[in-house]
Amino acid sequence: MNIFSYILALFTSVGAMTMFSLIMSVISNCEFRENILLSKLMSGHSLNEKESPKYVILGWLAHLFMGGFFLVIYTYLWYNTALLQHVLGSILFGISIGILGTLGWTMLFKMASNPPQINYKIYYMQLIVAHIHFSLGNFLIFSLLG
Repeated sequence: MNIFSYILALFTSVGAMTMFSLIMSVISNCEFRENILLSKLMSGHSLNEKESPKYVILGWLAHLFMGGFFLVIYTYLWYNTALLQHVLGSILFGISIGILGTLGWTMLFKMASNPPQINYKIYYMQLIVAHIHFSLGNFLIFSLLG
């Protein structure tokens, strides 16, 4: 996979995940976008406070960095196993990294001095589904571009 394909997969998968989280935010009237939550955790601001561009950028960079980390694992599994070369395998990968993501977010929220006031139960459930979208975004790009 060349660098263009890797970057395309990264933005497609993180974009699909974030779009799902945005839709869930609108439906539930609660902030679930990972980049926004990361920016709030880094700044210490509440969800109601306006965020500086610095923290908005840092939130996106942190989200893209974690997406890149999971994409490296996805890439390795794609080329070295048959696990992800089917939709079901990709969905199972999404569930697995969603569970890991839930554990990571739980630790971040517990360590935060000012954790966001959100419905954590719904957030964690939607986070697992968001990671399925992430994985399926990768599946799409890998299937098309290999």
